[in-house]
Amino acid sequence: MVKKILLLLGSIFLAYQSYTLLSLADQFNTNSWGLIIFVAWILNLIITGIFALAGFALATQKLLPESYYKISHPAKLTKVYKYLGVDFFRKALLATLWKDKKQRKKYFNGKKQGIANLSEQTMKSEFGHLLPFVVIVVVSVYLIMIGKSRLGVASMIINLIGNLYPVILQRHHRMRIQNIGKWSAKNA
Repeated sequence: MVKKILLLLGSIFLAYQSYTLLSLADQFNTNSWGLIIFVAWILNLIITGIFALAGFALATQKLLPESYYKISHPAKLTKVYKYLGVDFFRKALLATLWKDKKQRKKYFNGKKQGIANLSEQTMKSEFGHLLPFVVIVVVSVYLIMIGKSRLGVASMIINLIGNLYPVILQRHHRMRIQNIGKWSAKNA
């Protein structure tokens, strides 16, 4: 219970920090692309962190209907996955952030009963990236509208990689999980 409270307080703190950062955005003046990219990255991290911490504390994925998580057009999803090179993104994650096998086993233990946990974790992860994606799109448009075009564009690019790619990756995982379920039901 204490952990959940701390996570929710952390989420609120990040929400306040993002508000503070955005309220000062019109004063941000620099010609340094390095600094612009750094600020855009921090902005993405803070906003994504709001939803990540809340998702660790609560079952936030249940805010969307179950029907949202069903993959109804697997062929289209596969095309988007291949076109955007999401498999390269997946391999990069496995080589860096998800290199630790213990961490991966928290999502899937390699056993049949672990598939339900994997499915739930994909929903949590997707929700934890979907909402920040939408919020950062709005923030990026806002930054462009107030004349901070380079910061807005940099935020959008980082958002695409940091939030859209994970959403597509999780949907692709779930598509494969659904195929396993259909195959199991057929062969039972």
